[in-house]
Amino acid sequence: MISQVLITILFMTGFGGIIFMSEFAHKHFEINPEYTRKMAHMLSCLSSLMLIFTITSHWYILFLGALFFLTLFIGKRQGFFNSIDSVSRKTMGSYILPVAIYLVFYLSNASHSLLVFVLPVLILGLSDPLAGLSGVYYKSRTRNIILLSYDFEKTVLGSLVFFSSALVISAMTLYSFNFELHEIVEFSFSIAVLTTLVELVSPYGLDNLSVPLFAAVLLIWIG
Repeated sequence: MISQVLITILFMTGFGGIIFMSEFAHKHFEINPEYTRKMAHMLSCLSSLMLIFTITSHWYILFLGALFFLTLFIGKRQGFFNSIDSVSRKTMGSYILPVAIYLVFYLSNASHSLLVFVLPVLILGLSDPLAGLSGVYYKSRTRNIILLSYDFEKTVLGSLVFFSSALVISAMTLYSFNFELHEIVEFSFSIAVLTTLVELVSPYGLDNLSVPLFAAVLLIWIG
């Protein structure tokens, strides 16, 4: 138990360090918050992958999730974290992220499957920021923005990048988990298509929750 508490404290320090690093980069190097936000998102998700290999009880993750949910929620309300929250669009993705990590961890534990945690978090940590950054770049380069979802400003380029990266990530992850070739092809394509659609219709940063949860449930279903 003591070792688990120490590991939890280590993760708490690490996640806090990511926020601090993001704020430092934004304030001292004047980096666009769209980029510091995505950097923090990516680092947080990739770091979270170690949770499933080091922490055995979901209660520790619940503590971490609740702590950072409150920290980021209050920070957004009070304007503490400009590197994360000072973007032009309305979003609650920052404080939804720790909730998503906890719920996917819980599903992974309950189903006794590492894959149920690893693959959704990889898609969340890589496909989502890559799609977001490509959309930002696309909007900055052209006035003729082709939107797939007008209300939520999801671009064609962003959705294509999300699909392509989710397809590659799914195939490589399923291969590493020793799936058969026909299963890799079928499941990877299905996961990529469906998570892209879920991301497309999720407004205001809710894709940080809907995408990994949908991917986790889909993996449990295909078993």
